[in-house]
Amino acid sequence: MDAEVARLVDSGVTTLGGLLATDAYERVVRPRLAGLLGRGRLSGQLPGIESFDRLRNDLADAVVNGDARAQRALARELGGYVRSMIDADPVAVAELLASVREEPEAEPEGGTATVSLVNNTITGPVLGSGVQYNSF
Repeated sequence: MDAEVARLVDSGVTTLGGLLATDAYERVVRPRLAGLLGRGRLSGQLPGIESFDRLRNDLADAVVNGDARAQRALARELGGYVRSMIDADPVAVAELLASVREEPEAEPEGGTATVSLVNNTITGPVLGSGVQYNSF
């Protein structure tokens, strides 16, 4: 079970961390996340939506300033938030992550934009190196 929870935490940090930096956060993720955080008797034990909004702003500042140390610290903070949400309701978190991954991206004015999040796990011995290429 611990490995399963660890995978869910990693997936949550990867997914939410990537979406915090996009317009999809305001349009898709934030309303769903606010609903999850405000749900039921455990809502007092979970971070508020304001914590995610602050994290988003701090992350944007860290990226603009090229502050890798701050970015790592914010990723750890996000990991703590995701872990507390999983402890409160793992099924709801899994459903949230699945729903935001499936949400189609709206086409912004002036062009198209997409966000691809990939979370791979390699098991067994690694015999060489590899490179993944994407075509756009």
